[in-house]
Amino acid sequence: MKKSYIHIFNLIVTLIIINSCYSQNNYQVKYKMTTLFDGVKNYEAKLTFSEQNSCFEYKLSTKDTATVESQDENGNKTIAIPNVNQQSIFINFKDKKISELKHLKYLVEDTLSIPQWDITDLIKTINNYQCQKATTFYKGRFYEVWYAIEYPSIFGPWKLNGLPGLIILAQDKKNEVYFEAIEIKKIDKNTCQIDNSMKKIAKNEFDNLIKKRQKDYEERLKSMGDRNLKLSVKFGKAIDIEILD
Repeated sequence: MKKSYIHIFNLIVTLIIINSCYSQNNYQVKYKMTTLFDGVKNYEAKLTFSEQNSCFEYKLSTKDTATVESQDENGNKTIAIPNVNQQSIFINFKDKKISELKHLKYLVEDTLSIPQWDITDLIKTINNYQCQKATTFYKGRFYEVWYAIEYPSIFGPWKLNGLPGLIILAQDKKNEVYFEAIEIKKIDKNTCQIDNSMKKIAKNEFDNLIKKRQKDYEERLKSMGDRNLKLSVKFGKAIDIEILD
């Protein structure tokens, strides 16, 4: 039976436990991360977190960084250019802020949104961790996750946060996004920090910038060939975890 109504209570209890047990402690979690948009893509991914802050870093494995070209039966051509740079997501839970490092150049800032979780009674052991099941619809995808009861952390991979336990396994309903914790260890200090010298930009400004860059690139390609060609260029298609309207 779903228990979304106890979500707020669970978070309060979690924060109390974290304050008493996890204060001044830092942890690092390595995740097996894969996506399936234009073929299976594998990533090097890790989560670093303390009491109120986290950083999730991920980067395409070398073998999965090639540009992918495809053409449909009508001759429409699509070029998918994967983002080969390391992506970093910084979360400040106390201030409800999220910052994302984009293309090693921009620090995209936004207000942190927490998924609305439905917590179930289902329990099972995953990689020797006792886990409880929760689900949510977030950023355009329906996720099923399992979080570790023994690790009272509000953080998880990517932007999946706000549960009363560290997320061990997460997968979307379409089987296009997959995270699985394969190693959890305590570290001396948080090794993932925001570089304040980076150029800061609001999320809506960055989205508009990418759309303009994509359009300019399409026009440049068309100028070198058939102007009537229907061409679609998708930047970073290999990491489109978030589905935008």
